[in-house]
Amino acid sequence: MPEDAKENFLLGKKYLKKGAMEDAARAFEKAHREDKGNPAYMSYYGMCAALRWGKIGMGLELCTKAIKKEFFKAEYYLNLGKVYLAAGNKKGAVTLFKKGLSIEPDNEELHEMLVDLGLRKRAVIPFLKRSNPVNKYLGIFFRRTLPEIFRRKGPAKKDEET
Repeated sequence: MPEDAKENFLLGKKYLKKGAMEDAARAFEKAHREDKGNPAYMSYYGMCAALRWGKIGMGLELCTKAIKKEFFKAEYYLNLGKVYLAAGNKKGAVTLFKKGLSIEPDNEELHEMLVDLGLRKRAVIPFLKRSNPVNKYLGIFFRRTLPEIFRRKGPAKKDEET
């Protein structure tokens, strides 16, 4: 096992991509122990500790500290948002994911989290209920006839064109 903080951090990210949360949490914990001041190590260790071991308080504290140190990193908002979800605070998580997207609009993982949470676009005519037939059919009409207005711009477009 690598003992260097950066190596442990990179190993943790590999485990996270594979879905091996326990191994990722242990690797991030080692990285954080070796360099407690590094915001990336704080954020990822806090997120994994909250999701894997249920240490919500510690996760909130570490992820928040990371954002205070480097407020311009969208991935830190993603991690804190995941901790908020684990704590049962969906509204707070959505706010954090949107904040992350304001920093990095093309972040696919942030978009996926919002879609998974069921976030929807505003109704075409806001003063009518979403279930109103006028809103429903106008929404369908606009999304079919003018799809480029309703799509995200960025790397995802290539997949949609094929």
